[in-house]
Amino acid sequence: VAQVVAAGYIISPAVGDGATFVKLFRVAMLLPVVAVVSVLFRNGAPAGKKPPVLPGFLVGFAVLVVVNSLGLIPQPVTEAASSLSRWCLVVAISALGVKTSFQQLAAVGWRPVAMLAANTVFLAALILGGLLWMR
Repeated sequence: VAQVVAAGYIISPAVGDGATFVKLFRVAMLLPVVAVVSVLFRNGAPAGKKPPVLPGFLVGFAVLVVVNSLGLIPQPVTEAASSLSRWCLVVAISALGVKTSFQQLAAVGWRPVAMLAANTVFLAALILGGLLWMR
């Protein structure tokens, strides 16, 4: 997801802003989608072995979003965390680029690649539809 934002800003600020919107939309949808999928699949789990509806990292993420939105985190801490986050993102994107192996990707098979392509087309259609609707 982050690579799309970087690539978007290479093209133009408007494309970068659109890519950022898509990234934030995907992040915002993570919690409700995981909750729905978890509830749907929990019913098949044996009694006493049901996993939590939401993983701890998502609960922590939601708590941090609320705490930050309420302004409870001091501005210098937010700025330092934001700066650190950007550097971590640059390192992660670089690592992904170095680690990408097209031979391994081909060995995975066509189904995962088709799923990624379908997901990309779906998100593009959703965002383009949203942009046209907002006009």
